[in-house]
Amino acid sequence: MKKHEQHWNTVLNAYFREKKLHCYYELKATKTDYLPFSKIEIHQYDGLQATEKSGLVWKFSDEDQREKVCDGFSGPPLPSYIIIKFADGFYFIRIKDIVKMREDGEIAITKGRAEEIAEKIIKLELKKKKNNEEEN
Repeated sequence: MKKHEQHWNTVLNAYFREKKLHCYYELKATKTDYLPFSKIEIHQYDGLQATEKSGLVWKFSDEDQREKVCDGFSGPPLPSYIIIKFADGFYFIRIKDIVKMREDGEIAITKGRAEEIAEKIIKLELKKKKNNEEEN
C-alpha cells in the first residue's frame, strides 16, 4: 500500500472505531477529481462482492510474529464499499454500484458522480498552517 493511502487508512479506521461503523472496504486515494476503475484490482471486486453476500472468515497467519488477539475472525455479511479519498473527504460507494458502472462501459468515477451515489460522505476539515496554507 502506498504511504499516502496508509495515512488515510489510519484516519478512516479511527473514524470507524469512534462511530462504531462496520463494513468491508477498499480505500483508494486520488489527488485528482476522478478514480480510474483500473486502480481497483480484480480480486478486490471479487472479494468485496463476496463479503457483502457471505461475510468473511479469516485465519491470521502464524508466520506473523506479532502478538495476535486471536487465531482468526468470522464476520457476517456487511455492506461493502470502495471508499474513495478525494481532496475534501471520503466517499463510500457500494461495490455493486461500481460493478454496475463498469458493466455499463464506464472506465472511471468522477467526484461529481461519487457525490451523487455515495451512501456516506465524510468531509474533512482543513487545518490552517501558520503560513495560511491549507493542509489535510
